[in-house]
Amino acid sequence: MIRTGGERLNSVRPAPDKGKSKKTPGGAPETNEYYERVARHFRSAKHVSIFATIVFLLAAIATSRSELTIENLQYLMKFISFTNTETSITATRITYPSSDRTRLELFIGDLCYLSPEGYALYDSRGNTIMTENIKYAFPMLSTGSKYALCYDLGGTTFTVFNTFAKLSSGTVDYPITAADISDAGNFVVASSTREYRTAVMLYDSDLKLLSRVLRENYLSDVTLKRDGSEVAVMTAGSVDGEFVTTIELIVPGHDSVRKSVNFSGLGYSIHYMDNAIAVVYDSGIILYDSDLTLIRAVKDMSLVMTDVSDRYLTCIDASGVIGNSYAVTVYDTKGQIKATADLDGKLIGADHDESGEYIFLLAGDTVTRINLENRRIGQVKADASGFDIVAMSPNSYLIATSSYALTCTPDDFGEKYLDDSADTGDAEPVTPPVTPDTAATETTSLPETGIPDDTDGQDTAETTPAT
Repeated sequence: MIRTGGERLNSVRPAPDKGKSKKTPGGAPETNEYYERVARHFRSAKHVSIFATIVFLLAAIATSRSELTIENLQYLMKFISFTNTETSITATRITYPSSDRTRLELFIGDLCYLSPEGYALYDSRGNTIMTENIKYAFPMLSTGSKYALCYDLGGTTFTVFNTFAKLSSGTVDYPITAADISDAGNFVVASSTREYRTAVMLYDSDLKLLSRVLRENYLSDVTLKRDGSEVAVMTAGSVDGEFVTTIELIVPGHDSVRKSVNFSGLGYSIHYMDNAIAVVYDSGIILYDSDLTLIRAVKDMSLVMTDVSDRYLTCIDASGVIGNSYAVTVYDTKGQIKATADLDGKLIGADHDESGEYIFLLAGDTVTRINLENRRIGQVKADASGFDIVAMSPNSYLIATSSYALTCTPDDFGEKYLDDSADTGDAEPVTPPVTPDTAATETTSLPETGIPDDTDGQDTAETTPAT
């Protein structure tokens, strides 16, 4: 737990004088009436909870006996648990249908798989928990703490899962350009309409459409804040022959833009961090604070890959003519450089562990781990020829191949201290903002009852409950 405000760890506050203690004949306190009453209330609440659970189980057995298994109950309890259930994959190898468009993500301690061959969820022992026969030509996967969103990039369908069931599926009338889901379960799907190049639909966790954002410019990216309280919409257009990118922060269910900013250049992706927003664009990276005030901008980068956690932005810059070397720079949310490293090999993938303190890089037959906690770097030979790397813990990762994922837990990374120095993090100014066309600032909000009838019949996302 993080302590703030000068709270002393060794301080002891006196108990409130809520009741008098009963004493034994020897004078030693035995019980306190107030705390005894509190204890009785907690015992009563516990009994009520146990009774409610029993009733729920009996009802489930009566209505869905054929589908009720020990595994389903375990995953139901994991889904509703308030404790951290994330664990590392213990299976040495997890085999799945072969595809060159496989997407893998850790999902509440399990391995989530999506490819044109379908959807699957594997537990830590490699057992198949769930499969779904969904066919996406260009599958994309976004996971939160309780939900997984699958969608077909360039297609028109999307599907939402939790750890034990398919929740819903939906369609839009025009090709999906981006989508994202929050830890709270609300999600966003972006496509277009007949009149607008960008239409962003925001849904709550009950699959009710909260709002729709319409823009004249093309969508660059869209993302939700982790708690689902805000969506960042990034669009791009042309002003006097130059690309201008607009970022807008919108509260779901509201028709006003909370904050907005423009910059010269073509935005690629946008990410929420702790009290910061990271933007990757055609010339480099930009870090804003939560109100879109500039923290730092770095230009003239040849980025080949980025990785973003809540705490750090990792930029991988091509430093070799033939792509056999690369430079890594890690920025914190204040724009300061946390670490730098020049490495050899053709970069394949990058990922961070749950804490964000450990960054794993896969380049050729070598895995590099950067330890931001103690500023050390180490390397080991990869155990397989893969197309991606998935960090599981500070000491373990998955090498993803087209047909299986291999668990790797090296005994020693052979670490050494990084030889770079700290950075002041002084912001470099970006090109002064350019005011976009006023037609690109229209935002519309839908009523709580759902989607109104459109004259062109577009953007009517039909959600289909799981059966």
